[in-house]
Amino acid sequence: MLKNKQTPQNLYFSKSISKYYNKKIFLKLEYLNLTGSHKDRECKKLIQLALKKNYKKIGCASTGNLAISLAFYSKLNNLKCYIWLNKNSYLKGLLKELGAEVSIKKMTLKELYLKSDEYFKKKKIFSVNPGTHEQKLDANSQITKEILREKIKVQCVVSSVNNGSHILGLSKNSKKKVNFYGVYTKSKLAKSINSFSLTEINKKNKYKSPNLLSVNDKDIIKGFKLLANEGLFLDGSSSAIIGSLNKIKHKNICCVLSGSALNNLIEVQKIISKI
Repeated sequence: MLKNKQTPQNLYFSKSISKYYNKKIFLKLEYLNLTGSHKDRECKKLIQLALKKNYKKIGCASTGNLAISLAFYSKLNNLKCYIWLNKNSYLKGLLKELGAEVSIKKMTLKELYLKSDEYFKKKKIFSVNPGTHEQKLDANSQITKEILREKIKVQCVVSSVNNGSHILGLSKNSKKKVNFYGVYTKSKLAKSINSFSLTEINKKNKYKSPNLLSVNDKDIIKGFKLLANEGLFLDGSSSAIIGSLNKIKHKNICCVLSGSALNNLIEVQKIISKI
């Protein structure tokens, strides 16, 4: 057991959530990265790769977290950043303030990835879209290493699923007997995990296949309340993870929480309106 509630790796033992589920629940607070996005780890590695390959421009299609992080770190490293979104939102103004060139394309996320990749290739822009670089998974694999470095006997790691870089990276090259669970939903209270895919898979033998958990509005609201009781104000994706824990048989669980409410206040507003 950890002596302190929080370690330098932001691993937090939740007394109240543990009591609620009658399990030992640890929270890996990935939203505490500099931009409030769990994509900071990926973006740092990808920008290093772009610079190594002498690119001056970098880009992605995104629903939010990757866009924020990429725009922030691109400007710090003097790279011109191109962001494609499939809907107009408050993110557009924020991304422009961070120096990114933003394009709004009304199409599905899958189409957005394909069309942006075509554009990036034509314009010699370094694409960091799903499935493009193994470094994205390497970055996320460090999270599991940090968790297992602590002597807490974690039996499983739970994260959200979308394009797969997060959950697949967590499981990459993990040699210990740890189970991985990926949470998704069709709920409008957690839109970022509405459509999951494992786009990031290149070499399947490097990954442990995650168990997939589907959650609903009720689960998300329950998760939000439990996090709030710990003084944690997080978004729908993180709330979905906490709300899913009754579906897992293991007793020692680490939840990788990646969604700060500050990056998605509109979504959180919808959750609160249903409480």
